[in-house]
Amino acid sequence: MRVDVATFVFLSVTARAVPALQPHSTADTAAVRKELEVVYQQNTSAFERYDLEAIMALRASDFHTVTPDGVVRDRAAMAQYTESLLHGIKKWNRLTFTIDSLRVVGDTAIAVVAQHLDRMALRPDNAVHHVETWVTQRESWIRVRDKWLLWRVDQLRDQRRLVDGQPG
Repeated sequence: MRVDVATFVFLSVTARAVPALQPHSTADTAAVRKELEVVYQQNTSAFERYDLEAIMALRASDFHTVTPDGVVRDRAAMAQYTESLLHGIKKWNRLTFTIDSLRVVGDTAIAVVAQHLDRMALRPDNAVHHVETWVTQRESWIRVRDKWLLWRVDQLRDQRRLVDGQPG
């Protein structure tokens, strides 16, 4: 038991001594929020241009998502998913990404983000419909060479879809 307590004390002291392991100040977090808001605008613009390459350029090389049922989709699977999504969208009405909360630790930013996508999209009946989706999810961003890249999306909740104003 002494070794476990000693290890705990060592790690606690080390975490306080190493700046990268400490949460950022409120001012630092506010600066990161502004930086991420710029990246979200770049992401929105890339989606509006149907530019898969630009969308994926905002994702880390080891980007992945975890679905509510625990399935992990790697970067390649998400690129394929995004390409399929874009092919079905005939017109974007509005894309909204709102950072609900943000925590920054070292070169990692963890954001809880509310997303609303409003579009005219092709549905299984081969007709174009008005589709709106909402989700709140946790997004982990990493800073790579002074650039924020999306690394992981998980903890999806509050998912909702309307097709022509009806649940679907």
